[in-house]
Amino acid sequence: MASFMNKLRAMVGFKAKGEEKKKAVPKTDRVGAFQTLSTQFLTCEDDAFKAQLWEQMCKALPDTLFLAAMCYEGDDPNAPVRDRDLHATVGAKGLFAINQHIVTNGNPGYRLAKKADSRRIHLRTIVYNKTKEEWVPLFTDFTRLLPVFGQNFRVTVISFAEARRMAKDCKGLIINPGKDAIRLDNGEMKKAL
Repeated sequence: MASFMNKLRAMVGFKAKGEEKKKAVPKTDRVGAFQTLSTQFLTCEDDAFKAQLWEQMCKALPDTLFLAAMCYEGDDPNAPVRDRDLHATVGAKGLFAINQHIVTNGNPGYRLAKKADSRRIHLRTIVYNKTKEEWVPLFTDFTRLLPVFGQNFRVTVISFAEARRMAKDCKGLIINPGKDAIRLDNGEMKKAL
């Protein structure tokens, strides 16, 4: 009898009895939120609202995938590499399916690597000439990555948590370097949950 009532409720647009309790808001509802929030953050002039946006951006980071230029341990870091594989980290694999449409925007032909490589990766860094600070650059999609690094580097898709761990010896992470960069120094990265 209960299943008949649930079907009847579904036909008229109501949720089945007990469904409200079962459905918690999944973390994946935040997919794509970082880009939207960062655009609002960069154009916002109200300091109080900007602080709220910053907190929301930090909360969205764990569900956000990024692209980064990388090399394998043992590679010559100055040698150009023509590698058309998109190397996914362990942490990125679980989020790739739901983030793929975002992170692959502007993709010039990279394909997800079919075979995992067991070598250790190192993320490329950038150094600001004025301060001599070393930052790990992350990119939200290929349209942001290619103008900075071009196509002569290996590219990884990486989770925020992994990038944060790899950047611990640097000043921090810089997302989409350039005039619209979002900087997360080591202190701010700890706030991102």
